[in-house]
This record gives sequence, C-alpha cells and structure tokens, in this order.
Amino acid sequence: MAMEEIRSKHLRWINITGVNDLNAPEIKYLKKNFDFHLLNLKDCIISGQRPKIEEYEKYLFLVFLFPYYNRKTREIQPAEVDFFVSKDYIISVHENQLSEIVGLFNHLKKAKNLQEREELLSNNAIIFLYTMLKKLLSYCLPILDHLSIDINKIEKHIFNGQEKNMVQEILITRRNIVNFRKIMVAHKNVIKKLKEANHSLKIFDPEKADVYLNNLIEHTKEIWDSLESSREAIEALRDTNESLISFRLNEIMKTFTIISVVIFILTLIATILAIKAPGTPIVHWPLGFWMIIVLEISIALLVVRFFKNRRWLE
Repeated sequence: MAMEEIRSKHLRWINITGVNDLNAPEIKYLKKNFDFHLLNLKDCIISGQRPKIEEYEKYLFLVFLFPYYNRKTREIQPAEVDFFVSKDYIISVHENQLSEIVGLFNHLKKAKNLQEREELLSNNAIIFLYTMLKKLLSYCLPILDHLSIDINKIEKHIFNGQEKNMVQEILITRRNIVNFRKIMVAHKNVIKKLKEANHSLKIFDPEKADVYLNNLIEHTKEIWDSLESSREAIEALRDTNESLISFRLNEIMKTFTIISVVIFILTLIATILAIKAPGTPIVHWPLGFWMIIVLEISIALLVVRFFKNRRWLE
C-alpha cells in the first residue's frame, strides 16, 4: 500500500494504491482529513464496482473501469480507479495496474518537472481529471490494435487451412472483445453525468468544462465504434471458420459414405457367391477366384463412375 501527494498552488493530487482494508492508514487519513461518505470509502476497497458517479455537496465520487491485458492468461481484465474530485484536490485510488496513472504521477513528482507540474496542476480539478481520463482512454488504443492484429492473424490462418487450430484463438479473442465492451459500455454515460454534476457544483466554468468533457465522450465513442467493428469481424470469422470446418467434415463424411456403399455392394456380391448351394456360379470354376476379383473390381469402378456422373464426388 502507498499514498503519495503532489501539490501546486492551486491543486493537490493524492494518489493511493493497493488499499484493501477500511482500517488501512490511507483510508484512516481520508476519514480524518476529508468529509467523505463511508460508502465511498468502502467502494474504494471493493473491486469489481460498476462505473458510476455520485454527487455530494462538496465533492464528486467517480468509479471508472479501464482494460488492461494480462499476458499470462491472455485475457483483457478490468482495472478500477476511483476519483474524489473537488475544487482544490483530486484523489485517485487504484490497484497500480494502470501504467498511465502511475507514469503520470512519477513523471510529475520528479524535481526536474517542477515547471510542468505547476502548469498542469495549476488548472482546475476538472481539467486535470480530463487529462488523466484522456491518458487512460488513450491507453485503450494499443489494446484495440492488439485485438485487430489477433483478428488479422486468425483470418490469415483460417484461409491457410488451419481452421481447427483457430477455434481456441477465436474464442479467446471473442472473450477479450466481450470483456472490453463490458468495461467501456458505461463510460459515455458517466462522463455525461460528470458534465451535469459540474454544472451543479461549478467546480469549473461549465461552458469551458463541457468542451473538454465532450472531447472525452468523442474518445469513448471512437473506442466503442472500434470495438463494434472488432466484434463484427470476429463473429464473421467465427461463422466462416465453422462453415469451413463443417464443409470439410461433410467432405469427409461424403467420402466415407461412398466408400461404405462400394464396400457394401462388394460384400453383398461376395456373400452371395459364398453361398454353398447347388448352381452357385463361378465358385467352382477353375479360375473362379480370379473371376470374382475381376467382377468385384469392375462393379466397384461402375459404382464410382455412377457417383461421378451424378457429381457426388465433386
């Protein structure tokens, strides 16, 4: 667990990571120094929250989910970040999974970035929140690119005759797209509610803030549109892959059916000729065995020719 703070003349940013207990020193610090609702503090230690925004008299509480890629499981998973926002502070609480927040904080706390820190933190809390959210949304773009690369690889392998090997890859990619969509589905509504809340609390000039927040909404739309395209692409590839597998299976079954019919006819002839009854032809002839072989080969060729004429072998 860790709590670090960056200050400027106009704004302070408190970054808290790895908190999972209401009795943690970081939570006790928030209780002592800020008038936060207890339910908000509980939300900070409970993972798997849905994205939301809650408006209070002096502050806003926001919960956002952003995707991160688990390389070990090859799964896109949600990473939660909670924000307390007021006129003179921003508090972020997360599990240290989002490199954009970590990188921004570490970048600003370095001594050589004092001027940049003052410039960035001299803005209003809403503008600084916009900066963080924009970085987090931009963090989604490489994951989208990774999904597109996976889809292109799957398409290439499917049409190279590796459709059976692609079944698992398709399922993994579909799961990741579904998880990504679940993570992003509420972002636009939360940001719209943030606009309304800012109009109410007037943390920042509503007209100016709306320009920034509308930009975030456009970013979420672009991400959602890309996810829609990826979803449609992977669904189409899944259907194509299943069709190819079904087609190849039908070809195999057709081949086995033809072979079975030929074998059945030959077996029937051999069975009839094997009957030890008076008058059974060929069996007792000097060259009877070889005549039976020639007869069965001829009948097999006729059956195959019949199937070919009916275009059942195509």
